[in-house]
Amino acid sequence: MNEAMRLLRAVLRPLGYDVRRRPSYSFLPLKGASSLPFLDRVRKNFDNDGSRKFGSNLDTLKIIFRTCLSPERDMKAQNRLTQAPLSEMVECCFHSLIVSVNAALKESPAPKIELLLLDDHSDPARLARLTGLARKFECPWKIQTTAQRGQGASLHEQFSLSRGDDALYYFCEDDYLHDPRAIYEMWAFYRQVAALTRRHLVLHPQEHGCLYDTSYYPSYLVLSPFRHWRTVSDATHQLFLHGHIVRDYWDYFENTKFVGNRKKRRLGSERRTTNRLFRHIPCFAPIPALAGHMQSESLLPPFFDWQALWAAATPPDLS
Repeated sequence: MNEAMRLLRAVLRPLGYDVRRRPSYSFLPLKGASSLPFLDRVRKNFDNDGSRKFGSNLDTLKIIFRTCLSPERDMKAQNRLTQAPLSEMVECCFHSLIVSVNAALKESPAPKIELLLLDDHSDPARLARLTGLARKFECPWKIQTTAQRGQGASLHEQFSLSRGDDALYYFCEDDYLHDPRAIYEMWAFYRQVAALTRRHLVLHPQEHGCLYDTSYYPSYLVLSPFRHWRTVSDATHQLFLHGHIVRDYWDYFENTKFVGNRKKRRLGSERRTTNRLFRHIPCFAPIPALAGHMQSESLLPPFFDWQALWAAATPPDLS
């Protein structure tokens, strides 16, 4: 943007107008946005005159699928949505991820994908089932056993593996059912916004129902070539981001080790850990959702046809 355009922009912005390059987004200040740091951060990130430097690698995507298929976990209850045993639900979710990864690899351009199955000491027979499914990946993949047992320990370990790595990461829990377009569209949208803002961002693959029921707040909407994305202020630990974010904001990841700790679990909650990222880095969720949290109906995003995805994701020997 030349000096004449900068001057014109400075004159018009107080009047509610903006001057932008084509094609780009205009995020005018929202009344009251200063009381919503996550929203104000979005506007500031998009308020870019093109002079920012940005050299992070966005071509490589490393997916960490974190699971624990222990008999104790499997015996707790059937999945409340599908009425299927937990191990079967995890297999279906894993298979949906395989389908989505393989679909992304067929796009042009396509990400360079690697997958790590981070296993928290699963039952050997159940893990063997996932290993059999993993052979369907058309990208490099491997299995790694966690150094310590426990939900918090494995969560902390997955974030540690990405710390400072110059690559995109998708931290994937074992109870999210994916749309076939999920991996490619998250990767493509991340690159789209990073190219415009020359800043990193965070993605969460679904909105939460509470945004429509109890926790209304204003959001910016961004249109990708495929769907809209909404700015959000909360997400689970299922995140799509860059390893440099983990490095630069490690304090917001450190206490995830307390997840599952009866005495200190509050310290590991999303509100006290990764949600604090959104004060500095914008977080977007897709509309419609690209994945759904299959833990319970209340956690599913609006208008998410999980039954159709479930039927399509069921491995042949489970149907």
